[in-house]
Amino acid sequence: LKLHPVDLLGHMAPLAMIQCIVLSFLTGEINSIASRPELYTDAYPMTVVILSGILSFSLNICSLMANKMTSPLTLCIAANVKQVLMIAISTLVFATP
Repeated sequence: LKLHPVDLLGHMAPLAMIQCIVLSFLTGEINSIASRPELYTDAYPMTVVILSGILSFSLNICSLMANKMTSPLTLCIAANVKQVLMIAISTLVFATP
């Protein structure tokens, strides 16, 4: 199935939203958010949430485009190399033995 990344997100996003809403009701997250109205008076938290959404959308588009242009094996190898590099660099930066 060859869909454009935006079309694929358009089909998958509503299902993911329904799943998130159901799970937030089941875990009581909605009630805890509704009990703190002071969060909505400051612009900073809403700006962080909106910026996070925009960055997540951009990341999904880039990921889907990379999946379209390369093979799954290439992405798997790149992810493993990234993990090894993160471990090696964090070992050097934090001076852990």
